[in-house]
Amino acid sequence: MNKTNLIIGTVAVLGLVLSFVGVSKDNVATIKTVVEEVVKAQNFGAFSGPDIYQKLFLLEGSVDGGAVFATTTTAAADTTSLAPAVLSKYKVIRFTGSATAAALTATIAASTSPAWDLILPNPGDSDFWFIENGYTAAATTTTIAAGTGIDLQEPDGQNVVIGINNYAKLECYREASTDIVCMVDETIPAD
Repeated sequence: MNKTNLIIGTVAVLGLVLSFVGVSKDNVATIKTVVEEVVKAQNFGAFSGPDIYQKLFLLEGSVDGGAVFATTTTAAADTTSLAPAVLSKYKVIRFTGSATAAALTATIAASTSPAWDLILPNPGDSDFWFIENGYTAAATTTTIAAGTGIDLQEPDGQNVVIGINNYAKLECYREASTDIVCMVDETIPAD
């Protein structure tokens, strides 16, 4: 609701109130105070459902919630899937291992996997996750691989291998087809 509509609505309501209570000096002062508070607050609005067809302007910022999914492996070379069922519930995927687990390959599930349509239902929809390689043994890596229909991308000069104690941001979006483009951007400790 814009400010003009708010003021017009407030004046209309006040006109109704005044027609019942009459106009006096005290009433005008009280009404003026009420109008000033309503205009200052402007905390009007609601969501009628899960679909919003306009841009949102979040003046105080936002927090994208989620949880941490931690998984441990002990095999010397292991594989796992970054399944849409996991990605739909968690924002941080943490892989930890032991001294015997030197390498892990995490494959992003095929774009036709059932839960992808819940995460990225429409062309242009996007989401992101943080992948942590929490391995502590030397030379342990987590490699991100692509399932069918996943177009895996990396920044120029990087790769999809996440080094020991490093993080990567995995960001995916649905193309006009059922294919999904996923970008892996690894970060390294700054301290």
